[in-house]
Amino acid sequence: MQPSSFLLATFLLLLSMATGASAQTCSAEGKTVTATGFIMDNLCIDSVNLMDNPTVKTLEGPEVHSIHCLVDVKSCVDSLYTLLAPPENGSNLYTVKYQLGVAGSALAKIYAENARLLGGKKGFGATVTGVDDGTNELKCVTLSNTVVVDGKQLTLSSAPSAPSTAAPSTAAPSTTAASSTTAAPTTTAAPNTTAVPSGACR
Repeated sequence: MQPSSFLLATFLLLLSMATGASAQTCSAEGKTVTATGFIMDNLCIDSVNLMDNPTVKTLEGPEVHSIHCLVDVKSCVDSLYTLLAPPENGSNLYTVKYQLGVAGSALAKIYAENARLLGGKKGFGATVTGVDDGTNELKCVTLSNTVVVDGKQLTLSSAPSAPSTAAPSTAAPSTTAASSTTAAPTTTAAPNTTAVPSGACR
């Protein structure tokens, strides 16, 4: 079996196991909402400037935030992710719309990894649906399989709903209708504000 065939088979097996389990376990009280925006790690937000592009203010330039920084730098991953809202009222600053929590961040990380496998490099954005229970953390998070990376839409053929230790998928882009995958409800974790050594995201 060729490596790409093995990776695809592993991906599809994980997808079938994860989607069945997560769709049945998610329950939260509140209003179901959908929002689209850039996905950003809390560490880069707290650092004010992008770790991988220090001349850019984080909330002014999320479109240049690298997928590498988002998914490979442990302190960035550990800080969990947010969904950013676009600038409003003449401001040039994006704002945090929702925290994605542990499960939602893990799901977003997998989608970003799959987008990178298809050539994506920076500016990872997604349409996120979940339950707004009145806190700043969105519960029962799902992501559309159509994401934005490098300023262009990219449709992932499918994506698993839980992180795996297997090698990432080599799924090819498709033109089928976008679907979404659900992450189980989570509890809020405080962002990790530990400094990353200079050059860690390069």
